[in-house]
Amino acid sequence: MSEEKTDKGRPQGASASPGRTAPTQGGSSGSGVRSTPPGPKGNGGGAPSARSRSALAGIALGVALLVAAGAAGGGYWLWQQDQRLQAQHSQYLVAGSVQADLQPMQERLSALSSELQQLTQRSSGPGEQALARLDKGIAELGERQSRVQQQLAKQQQADTDLQQNAQQLKQRFDELARAKRAAWAESEAGYLAFVAKNRIRFYGDVDSALAALKKADELLADLGGESIEARRGIARAVDSLLKVQSPDRARINRALHQIGERLPELPLAVGTGAEPVASAPASAAAAEGWQAQAGHAWEELKGSLSKLVVVARDLKVVPLVTPQERFFLHQNLTLELEAARLAALRGDQALYQKSLERAREWLGLYFDDQSAEVQDTIRELGELADEPVTVALPDIGPLLAPVERLGFRSAE
Repeated sequence: MSEEKTDKGRPQGASASPGRTAPTQGGSSGSGVRSTPPGPKGNGGGAPSARSRSALAGIALGVALLVAAGAAGGGYWLWQQDQRLQAQHSQYLVAGSVQADLQPMQERLSALSSELQQLTQRSSGPGEQALARLDKGIAELGERQSRVQQQLAKQQQADTDLQQNAQQLKQRFDELARAKRAAWAESEAGYLAFVAKNRIRFYGDVDSALAALKKADELLADLGGESIEARRGIARAVDSLLKVQSPDRARINRALHQIGERLPELPLAVGTGAEPVASAPASAAAAEGWQAQAGHAWEELKGSLSKLVVVARDLKVVPLVTPQERFFLHQNLTLELEAARLAALRGDQALYQKSLERAREWLGLYFDDQSAEVQDTIRELGELADEPVTVALPDIGPLLAPVERLGFRSAE
């Protein structure tokens, strides 16, 4: 092989002389003495040294190219890893617990990038050691990336579990709220049914009973099928109350009030005196209450009437009253009208008619029945006495029994 190298390095046109041996590549080691003297100076005596330098330069260039190629490949792979780590970095921001691990990785990546730049700038040197360190750093980065991904997966799983637990709690809360509202609605509807029944039974107040039943039906409308029977009972009770013909108590009250205001203007019967009402002693009114005064006047009136006797064949008996008795006569008539008004409001038909009949009797006895005003007042009182102030109210208690049972069940 040394001979082939010698032939290749020899100038063209030169032939090997017998007895000469070509110098070997390792002749510089000094292991033996050359048997062939050096050739002529002008015929390439320095050729072996130039060829050695050329070979060494080629080897160094190859090593440099290999190192540069390895560095470029490693740099491209490292760039890919950097891009992937940056893409994953935006995902890691969701979990606050893993942000601390990203900073050391970025610093390590910057350090490796600096080493890679230094490696590419050098044409020769310990490239294998730099590549080994680069591979080691990349492996460490891969391990850290795996750990970060595992932590991120755990964090995401914890977030998912937390959302599921929150959803379950919300559903449970909604169920409890619906059940609580249903129980409250049933209890409130039962109470409103109880109020409507008592308003009819004790007060005869149809309007208030209808309003209470309407509100109870609105509450039960949201409960679904469980309240069907109760709502049917409410509907039947409402129908029965709508058929009731209530008396016009407002008109009766207004008419009685107008009659009471006209009493001082009505003329008394002939012979009873025409003194004004103001002639009543102020000291007596101040000393006693009007009810006590009315009682005393009534007693005096009855005593005086028992002593007065007027004999006339064609004239009616006209009792004489004093000015004080006239004052209390007006007050007693006013009290009778007030009693009739209150009886109408309470629906007490007997007391209502009795009070109006007593007022008519006193008007005919003590006032001028020939006067048009007195006659109109007596006639109006008779018409009012014929007005019904009470009606037959239905018993809605049995109809509302399902509603009350529903309320009692919710209370338990």
